[in-house]
Parts: sequence; structure tokens; C-alpha cells
Amino acid sequence: MITFRLTDTGVLVVQPSGPISADDFSALQQEVDPWLDAGGKLKGLLIDAPDFPGWTDFAGLRAHLGFVRNHHRELPRVAVVSDSRFLAALPKLARHFVSADFRRFNAGETADAIAWLESPEEPAQRVLRHAWFPEEKIVWVTVDGKITTAEYREFLTKIKPLAEGDDLISFLVNLDDLEGAEIGALIADTKFGVGHIKNIKRIAMVGDQDWIKRLTSLPNPFTLEVKAFDDDDEHEAWDWITS
Repeated sequence: MITFRLTDTGVLVVQPSGPISADDFSALQQEVDPWLDAGGKLKGLLIDAPDFPGWTDFAGLRAHLGFVRNHHRELPRVAVVSDSRFLAALPKLARHFVSADFRRFNAGETADAIAWLESPEEPAQRVLRHAWFPEEKIVWVTVDGKITTAEYREFLTKIKPLAEGDDLISFLVNLDDLEGAEIGALIADTKFGVGHIKNIKRIAMVGDQDWIKRLTSLPNPFTLEVKAFDDDDEHEAWDWITS
């Protein structure tokens, strides 16, 4: 089950206190949607889960994903307060917050998380968003628009240290909203791939475009594994890349 509240400043605070069910999200939606329809505006979402309890069943997970998908455009920021395995479940939800800035806080830092959500700075709008999940050695990447050379090079400066460590890393890349890329970004991507191929274990490419499936079906002379998944099957991509 979950408890939730809307602060006077428009922060939605969600606190799991037991396995989450579909009914929990029905109650949450009945509270939030009328408030939004009346002109309310969410400053952000705070998930306060020091000990994430998981879901009661698949229906609970599906309801969670459904709530996120229906409300992600209203959420400029998402703060997660947790030291638990919730961070391993977060990638399955994170892709749907394509417009949000994320920040993680340690357990006990709820006040700091709320202060960040309430701060007036506007989040930067980015085509490329990524998150690093060190326990699984996974870089999650989502694309929303056309990739510029400058933004892609900035992205590479952040992930290069991860690919230069002793552990093999994997990538889950959602390309369903890709609108193209500048030639400089494609060249930088090729150079990165060639230079770090030995450090990459798996690449899951998610999207409904035919070219993604054709690309992953090409002969692969390297040891890394590459596999395509439809956008609706992203949860299967996470299962595959973490297996």
C-alpha cells in the first residue's frame, strides 16, 4: 500500500508502506486528476521509499506504469529518497519520465528532496537523458528529438569513465522518439563504439521502427550481444539485459 499527499506548493509525496496494488494507484489518481483539472500544477514527485516493498502482483506494477505514463508530462522533477532495492526497479519506470529531471537522495534526506523540488530553477530540456545504475552496471538512455553533436559529445564525456573501468557495462537505449542525429554525433558514436567495444557486454535497443530490428540483425563479429525490443516490451529488455 502507499500513502500520499499533495503539499501546498504542489509536490506530490508518495510513500510506499507495503506491497503496492492497482487499487493504490486508483486512489492516487482520484486525488490528483481532479486537482490538475482544476488548474493545479505539480512541482514534482517525491518517492520516499527507504525500504521499497515491491508490488502485490503484476497488476500493481502495470497500474504503477500506467500512472507514470499518464502523468509524466506534468512532472518537471522527480526525487527518489531511498537506499533500498527500489533503485533496481526504478529503470522500469524511469523511461516514462521523459520530461523530468531526476535526483536521488539518501534515506533521511526527505527535507532536502522537497527543497530541491520546490526550488525555482527550471530543468534543462534535453534530447538525451541517461541514468547509471551501478549495481546492475547498466546505462539507461532515452532519446526524445534530434541529437545534436554538442549534446552527444557532452553525453560521452559523462559515460566514458564508466566504460573505462574494470567491469563490463551494458546499455539499454530507447529510440522510439528519435527524430534523427547530426553527422557529428554519428561519427562520435562510431568512435566511442570502436574504442570501447571490449568494455560493453550487452546493448538492448528499444523502439518500434523497422531500422532498429534490421540493425540488430546484422552480423556481429564482436563478443557483445545486441537485441531489439518493441517499445511496449521494454520490461523484457530490462529482464534480458540484467539476466
